[in-house]
Amino acid sequence: MKRLFTNATFVTMVDDVDTADALLVDDDGRIAYIGDAEEARRLADGAEEVDLGGAAVLPGLIDPHSHFTGALQYLLYADLSECTSFDEITETLKKFAAERNIGPDGVIMGNGYDQNNLVEQRHPDKSILNAVSTDVPVLITHVSNHMGVANDCLLELAGITPTTPDPDGGRYGRINGSGDLDGYAEEPAAMNPLYAVTTPRLGLDFAAMVPDMQRIYLEHGVTTCQDGATAPDMAGVLVSLAKAGLLKMDIVSYPMWGSDVMATLADNAEFDSQHYTGHFRFGGLKMFLDGSPQGLTAWMTEPYVEGPDGEKDWVAYSTMTDEDAIAFAKMAIDSNHQLLCHCNGDAAADQLLRVYEAARDASDNPEKMALRPVMIHAQTARTDQYEKMAEIGMIPSIFSSHVWYWGDAHLRNLGPVRGGRVSACGDAERAGLPFTLHTDTPVLRPNLLEAAWCAVNRITKAGVQLDEDQKVTPYEAMRAITYNGAYQYGEEADKGTLEAGKLADLVVLDRNPLAVDPREIRDIQVLATIKEGETLYERDAK
Repeated sequence: MKRLFTNATFVTMVDDVDTADALLVDDDGRIAYIGDAEEARRLADGAEEVDLGGAAVLPGLIDPHSHFTGALQYLLYADLSECTSFDEITETLKKFAAERNIGPDGVIMGNGYDQNNLVEQRHPDKSILNAVSTDVPVLITHVSNHMGVANDCLLELAGITPTTPDPDGGRYGRINGSGDLDGYAEEPAAMNPLYAVTTPRLGLDFAAMVPDMQRIYLEHGVTTCQDGATAPDMAGVLVSLAKAGLLKMDIVSYPMWGSDVMATLADNAEFDSQHYTGHFRFGGLKMFLDGSPQGLTAWMTEPYVEGPDGEKDWVAYSTMTDEDAIAFAKMAIDSNHQLLCHCNGDAAADQLLRVYEAARDASDNPEKMALRPVMIHAQTARTDQYEKMAEIGMIPSIFSSHVWYWGDAHLRNLGPVRGGRVSACGDAERAGLPFTLHTDTPVLRPNLLEAAWCAVNRITKAGVQLDEDQKVTPYEAMRAITYNGAYQYGEEADKGTLEAGKLADLVVLDRNPLAVDPREIRDIQVLATIKEGETLYERDAK
């Protein structure tokens, strides 16, 4: 159905000043015309006219890295993000279990604790969770999702005992070096056996939950999002949702290293394409090279101020050998797939740059130079690494919200220089890179306007101004979550700017982020989210 949108400032994002008065959508959900309102009405030919009441309209926001299926955490897990002590964690979990009437056949899950915000200043242990239940498995996960804690019941069900060795790329916590388990598990290699027990007990009904999962993104103006580490079973779920017509926004999936990723793609070949089927497609492959800086598991070239056990030489570790990483990267390149790689520490960034270049040089794929590999997070990437990324065509997707949420912790853990330059968007811009900004949902809600605010202002929760040389302009920040996001996905011909012929993916805002005081960007409200001309979300009037 044709729709004519009027009475708004249409911010095209073609450049930092280009605006229009009206936008006409054709029957195929594409922009037929953008420009003068009078001319738009002349061309409208009976289109439904929608008066936007003086709002600002930008291209639909593009999430360059998140975990769509991870949004289940918001629906099924206890929220521990506001807990400030072990006692509060225990009480929150007890209340959650009672409200949901969780019995021995179920599981008690919590997410979002942050040891940096706890008075104890350390991770909880199993005794905290044993106080919640001794006959129901309990698992809580860190805000980064790179570590978690299990109670004794869950450890027993998972078959993890004091004699269980630490897996490659992960570890289990021990009590005072005795060898006895304290319930802590670090990185996916150690956590996956726990998930193997907990996930079947959740009784997941994705068809029933997917509207709420999508709303989490749509209420933040996001029209394209990512499932950035898709397990084989989740790939099957997403494919089934797409075939059933239940996906309304575009979702790009990246099967995760550690499983037979090529089998996943082969089993779902019709979705292994640059084109969407039922709003879903596979975009490439994903691997991890380290952990999280706030969890002290990001792999650094220089030590943290202090390690998790007080060490003065702690740099953390890689989760993959060069040999394994080169083999995986080459498999992606050989099969003509984009590679996404999680790198928080600068040592991990060094490893990615090294192994990707080696894999590309070894590949015979004639299209290998056009693949647009992505470094996910790039929290502590150095200036020389951004310059190297530009040289080899790698895109940094920067987790800029770290500035606000964990900037103060980074100053403590990394010192004033390294901590002050986390999320170095300024370096990325100066290197000429089409950098993107993400929120790593469910680590944070997919509030890309807040991510832009962080990149522009660089203020911590404590009010500390981080390295101002790493600031970017509001236009550069908004470009990162519109056009650059589309470019990262190879979709810039269809998305990222408001131009005739592109998809009518729109976000309606109460203010123009390029015209307000930069300090107000994160206060801007999403009024509506429109996908291919169809309104999928409208903010409730208050």
